[in-house]
Amino acid sequence: MKRLSGVTVAALTPLSKDGTLVDNQAIKEYVDFLVEKGVHGIFVLGTTGEGLLLTLEERKKALESFVKAVQKRVTLIAHCGALRVEEVSELLVHAKAVGADGAAIVSPFYYKYRPQEIVEFFLQTSKRVDGLPIYLYNIPGLTGNWITPKIAEEIHKRNPNFVGIKDSSGDLLHILSLINDSPADFDVVVGCDRAFLTVLQMGAKGCVSGPAAVFPEFFVKLYTQFTSGDIAGAKETQKKLTKLSLALGDGASIPMLKMALSWRGVKTGSCRSPLRFLEKDEAEKFKDSLTKVLTEVGLSF
Repeated sequence: MKRLSGVTVAALTPLSKDGTLVDNQAIKEYVDFLVEKGVHGIFVLGTTGEGLLLTLEERKKALESFVKAVQKRVTLIAHCGALRVEEVSELLVHAKAVGADGAAIVSPFYYKYRPQEIVEFFLQTSKRVDGLPIYLYNIPGLTGNWITPKIAEEIHKRNPNFVGIKDSSGDLLHILSLINDSPADFDVVVGCDRAFLTVLQMGAKGCVSGPAAVFPEFFVKLYTQFTSGDIAGAKETQKKLTKLSLALGDGASIPMLKMALSWRGVKTGSCRSPLRFLEKDEAEKFKDSLTKVLTEVGLSF
């Protein structure tokens, strides 16, 4: 059973120039780019991957393309979250059938749910798959619903296929509670770039990062330094990583991430409507500011 650890990138999804089609041919080039940079895992079709803007069939086909491109070189996690239980279940069955190493499910969103309703959502969606590692995905800033340590523990207890949680809350006390209060066999990975080293020291298994899907270098370097005991070096790398992440909008803007990746020579296409690229003058300012930061930290496009 493959589990997430180290540097997992929240992959972008290459689309056509007008954003209306998934560019399945471009996925291999992108995956090769990430693997060559030394990442340990790829988290596909999540927030950064515009998964919730794609149809179910587009998501299935894109996942198949990612699985084929990865060829078991790194851990591949398929995000299968959706608003309806039936759709999540369908995506989970497909993910297992096509060879994903595991799956993730974002908490139910839009409506405000009580804790027990959140628990039941995850248990119901996973009824049709067995033996597939599944990660809870906590991003309350977008969903409006928190996955608390108590909720996570109950889900894991009732279905051990839930092996961990990806937390993108940015709340260090909440993350610490997840790490300290969860069972020993329940992993925590974090989507908070500015606290990457901190959460590793707290006991997290690794990160799942949008900016790392564009510039993986410092993430991989920091993790290598941390695991080798070079904490002083990791602290310096964290400073550079933080500068770069902030220059990329902290990963919150998919258009910015895609534009930066295209400047690295990786084909990205456009975004799915209503997302759209920056206007020409905005794009020029963004590229200038990003170039300055890259020079400061010792990287280039």
